[in-house]
Amino acid sequence: MVFFARHQRLLLLLGTVYVLGLIGTHATLPAQHVWWIAAAFSILMNAPYVIEARATARFVGIETGLAITLIALSLAGPLIAPPFVIVAILAHGLWDIAKHLGTGVPFLSWYTLGCAGVDFIYAGSLFTYWMAH
Repeated sequence: MVFFARHQRLLLLLGTVYVLGLIGTHATLPAQHVWWIAAAFSILMNAPYVIEARATARFVGIETGLAITLIALSLAGPLIAPPFVIVAILAHGLWDIAKHLGTGVPFLSWYTLGCAGVDFIYAGSLFTYWMAH
């Protein structure tokens, strides 16, 4: 690790702002924006691993390719069908677990596990919302 290992407080701050923003936007914006909010946050969650891959010049293709795939799925959610964005968020959580186990660019353990937890809870919440509506 190069960038985020040296900037763990920044990563913690950004992660906290992300989670608070996630809660705040869903709590305050009208329901018709749910899937666009989910897509935006799903797209944002792909940045840290790509940034770290570029900083270390390792696993850039894997991290970027996966990020592009998850971003495409995220955009398909509000444009085609909500399950696409749910799958993108769930898949990102699975990638977090794979990263924790050593796949791809090395990353901070506390972050990968925390991110996986947020992803799984968020995907489950969106799935519940989708089924109820």
